[in-house]
Amino acid sequence: MSKWRLFGVYSLLFLMLAFAVSFGLIVFGNTSLRLDEAQSLFQTQRDIPGMLHLVAQDVHVPGYHILLHYWQLLFGQDIYIARIMSLVFFVGTIIMTYVLATYALGRRSIGLFAALLVTISPFMNWYGSEARMYTMLAFMTVLHTYFFVRILKQEGGGRWIFWTLTAILGVYTHYFFIFVLLSEFVSVILLRKKLHGEHAIRNVIIGGVIAGISLLPWLIYVYALGFASNTQPALAEPSAGDLFDTYAQFVFGFQVSAVNTLIISLWPIAVLLAFFALQRSKKEIPIAMTPFVLLATLPVLCAFLISVTIKPFFLSRYLIVALPTLFIFIAWLLTRYRRRIARTVGIILVLVIGVLFTVQAVSPNTPVKENYKDAVAYIDANAGSSDVVVLAAPFTIYPVEYYYKGLAKLTTQPIWDRFNAGSVPAYDPAKVAQETNENVDSYQHAFLMLSYDQGYNAKLKDYYDAHYQRIASHDFSPGLSVYEYKIRYDQPITVAE
Repeated sequence: MSKWRLFGVYSLLFLMLAFAVSFGLIVFGNTSLRLDEAQSLFQTQRDIPGMLHLVAQDVHVPGYHILLHYWQLLFGQDIYIARIMSLVFFVGTIIMTYVLATYALGRRSIGLFAALLVTISPFMNWYGSEARMYTMLAFMTVLHTYFFVRILKQEGGGRWIFWTLTAILGVYTHYFFIFVLLSEFVSVILLRKKLHGEHAIRNVIIGGVIAGISLLPWLIYVYALGFASNTQPALAEPSAGDLFDTYAQFVFGFQVSAVNTLIISLWPIAVLLAFFALQRSKKEIPIAMTPFVLLATLPVLCAFLISVTIKPFFLSRYLIVALPTLFIFIAWLLTRYRRRIARTVGIILVLVIGVLFTVQAVSPNTPVKENYKDAVAYIDANAGSSDVVVLAAPFTIYPVEYYYKGLAKLTTQPIWDRFNAGSVPAYDPAKVAQETNENVDSYQHAFLMLSYDQGYNAKLKDYYDAHYQRIASHDFSPGLSVYEYKIRYDQPITVAE
């Protein structure tokens, strides 16, 4: 490749990074603190033993939290600063997607288009500026896969060492990284006849076992504390539609139900076009496409099957491990068509993603938006020292506390003392009257904030509506509302100074 063409490639890659950083800092970085982010800050703004104790009672491994802890010590503890660390991993994922696709498939054009899809993905941009481990998980997946492809091509000294080290880092980033190792193991089995001169299956097993053993001390610690019982949310069992919805979110982001239904309805056409592309072309399929296809599908399928048979934990953000290789597969698939058709389809895909990217960013109805910032500002402006603020679900106290500067008392329902050992109390209809009376009886007004519904928010609201006069209500984002109730009609007692 000539110097000028190489300069053009790197210029395009630079523009992608500039786009991601600009939107991350200016648009997504300034959105309201979200529940998961508030938990990240609550957990990491303490010493290492205290942090590990809290994380072990959650549903995650501590790699991201340890890194964020020291990041905050260096740069500050504001949510904006915490989000920048996730943005760094997002930028790293874009770069490594280009490197991986170019190395594995031998064409810079595929690497550039795959990197472009990662760059403009509404899903990646949303989590690219969230103070959680998801972009770190995506980055570790792509970096680890790069060394796996080097193993398949039998190129580069120390490839097994780096593959094992990144496997250890991956499993300490998120439990779902185990699905990455599983996909690679299946790939080696399927490709065993094409691999010569190395004991690939044996080495993958050894590396996987080493990664598992490295995680064992953490699992023992989690077991000793009660298997992450403290803040587990109630998740519904996924349906078959959730499988397609996950891929729709990967490509087109989080959209309102009507748009999402339309997108999902087009998936059969997309699958047929992909099948047709594979059948019509006589080009040889690169060896790396086997692990890419498995990495794009197997984690999602495994998470789905376990969720419907054992315990629901199917969340698209946990499955971000499948996103980069999905985009690499799409970029490669277009090369199976004639150049004019490939360009046309590619341009249309980028334009559609761009439009939905904008919709996700500006629409107040985006399903994943959690506007605690404005909700708390409303309470600050309207609640006084003789009022009380009741939060449901109880763990939503984390983002509320981050913004709250008011005089009214904060409490939760069900009532939860999170500073003592034990899980979030379950909703008990028999205790609603007692807990409500305990929470609000001595106050003039109650501000009931309902968000992150665990299956009882509507019942709680109905109880308050039936027993108190509702004088105001406001919706701040999908699923996040504040209701104000008149509790007492006598005048509050004031003490003269």
